[in-house]
Amino acid sequence: MIAYTDYGSDARVIRAAQAATKAGFKVDVLALRRAADPPIECLRGVRVFHLAQSRYRGGGHFRYMLAYLLFFWRCFLKTSFLFLKQRYGIIHVHNMPDLLVFCTVIPKIFGAKVILDIHDPMPNTFASKFRSGERGFFYRILLWQELLSARYSDRVVTVHDPVRDGILVKHGLTAESIQVIANFPDNDVFTCRPTYRVDGQVRLVFHGTILERSGLRNLIIALSRVQHRDTIRATIIGEGDFSSGVRELIHDHALEDVVQFDNRVYPHYEIPNRIADCNVGIIPLEISSVTNYALPLKLLEYISMGLPVITVRSAAICYYFREGDCLFYEWNDVESLRRLLDTVAEKPELLQHYRQRAVDLRDQYSWSTESKKYISLLQDLVALSRPLRQKGGRSQAAAGPQPLEPNCR
Repeated sequence: MIAYTDYGSDARVIRAAQAATKAGFKVDVLALRRAADPPIECLRGVRVFHLAQSRYRGGGHFRYMLAYLLFFWRCFLKTSFLFLKQRYGIIHVHNMPDLLVFCTVIPKIFGAKVILDIHDPMPNTFASKFRSGERGFFYRILLWQELLSARYSDRVVTVHDPVRDGILVKHGLTAESIQVIANFPDNDVFTCRPTYRVDGQVRLVFHGTILERSGLRNLIIALSRVQHRDTIRATIIGEGDFSSGVRELIHDHALEDVVQFDNRVYPHYEIPNRIADCNVGIIPLEISSVTNYALPLKLLEYISMGLPVITVRSAAICYYFREGDCLFYEWNDVESLRRLLDTVAEKPELLQHYRQRAVDLRDQYSWSTESKKYISLLQDLVALSRPLRQKGGRSQAAAGPQPLEPNCR
């Protein structure tokens, strides 16, 4: 697997790697390196190579492209070198960028199959991030590289139906060429709380990447206007380009006693304990051409834990959830969020209904079903791959996953 990400905090990459390991595949992951990461480590049977590069956080097209180019070069060298020893049968590339698939060119020549996993459609994501629109030269370049990368790959997968049908098909890919392996949470990690209560305070939680389009500006402004300030608290957990903006907003609105900003990234399996004292998840998303089709994983994780959710309406969210499933407000109306927060502060018993709805829904959005689809995809690719390494007259790739041996030395 290849991913421009911090492996320990990227739930989709972790789930896929561990599912493959449990199915008998040996899995190596090439990822970014945080300050405390060793060059190589074994995490639950997955061997992770932390390359000598950290995630770039900032503004400007050029610096992002430079960061991606450097990571591409490191992955090309590392993948080519490891292939001489490992003879990988399948290489699963997680975007962004899509062009990372081309660092597999040498293994692909020798028969390895390549999966492109489109977490975020890159043209729309950058158009939203840099406010550059969807008609400019940069957007067209990104659209071209997405199509080229998809055609190079043996399989294309994505995170859910709205991204496939609402974005990728409109970009020129066919629906039949894209398999949906939904980005659902691991219910064994995000277990349902056995009990639920609101004891005097409504405690909101948001965790994940801190971006301006995450909508945290509107959340903080709404919190500054609530009438029941003494009974509402909020916890924000994560890192990202908008971290300094969040700190400034908290300070400017004198909300230090209301909002706790834990400005760091935790391993995804630690999140349930980190938010154990919270009783409402909040998704204050700003709607754009890309976020309209985003189904935030954190929303599903809150549902999996049996937490009521306050959220905006988007094409993707409304595809999966009806009006009675969550507490909805208008994304571009701070006052509608303020009113909703005051309502749940005045009538905390209202949250019990949405708690029960979350419990009823959680099993519909579980990784256990999606992991079976993923393993079936891997097995199909193994059957199609060319002979890579002869063992007793049979290629290892054609023979399917081998009995699992320790993958880390």
